[in-house]
Amino acid sequence: MAAAGIERGIQISAVLIALGLLVQLITLAWTHPLSFVAFLVIGCPLEVAGVLYFLYALVSRSPAQP
Repeated sequence: MAAAGIERGIQISAVLIALGLLVQLITLAWTHPLSFVAFLVIGCPLEVAGVLYFLYALVSRSPAQP
């Protein structure tokens, strides 16, 4: 049962990272001064949240019982 929890946490973190990358990709194609702000304010926090949630998902689960 612990593996299902870890997989769910990895899926959530993957979605957060993918959304961050999508926002960053869109802002790189957008030629406007606010694109840099959107890159930093929206894209980077999504990336960081995905990485931190991934690490939290790895360490928060209890070890499997033998």
